[in-house]
Amino acid sequence: MSGLSQFSAVTGGIGWTGSPAIGGAWTTGTSQTQLSAIAAPPPKKSYRNGLLLLFLSPLLAAIVAEAAFLIAQRVFGTTLIYEHLATISFFGLEIGAIALLLRVFAFNKNIWPRLFRDWQMSFLCRRCGRIFIPGSAL
Repeated sequence: MSGLSQFSAVTGGIGWTGSPAIGGAWTTGTSQTQLSAIAAPPPKKSYRNGLLLLFLSPLLAAIVAEAAFLIAQRVFGTTLIYEHLATISFFGLEIGAIALLLRVFAFNKNIWPRLFRDWQMSFLCRRCGRIFIPGSAL
């Protein structure tokens, strides 16, 4: 028996909430036991957030530049050049996205293989429930 199970549920009902009410719902999903979550292999980090920031940075830069432009105009009474604000915002977001992608790449290349190797060498004691690597200090 594995620690993962798929489920699907359908429910419906009739009730009174000051007036007649009828409802129904359908759901599906995956359930995981605590032991299988503990004994699962270490996950790799995802590139999704970095790529999302990388591709959405032009839009986000325009929003940030517009907000900074309006704040500067209302607070200081000065008008900043919108194009400069947009350019600075864009490059700041791009540098942040690239730094995030490089950090994920470094984790997946350098740290994750060691964690995965430790996971492959680990054992579960069925008596006490601890996970250990033989020959290492408990």
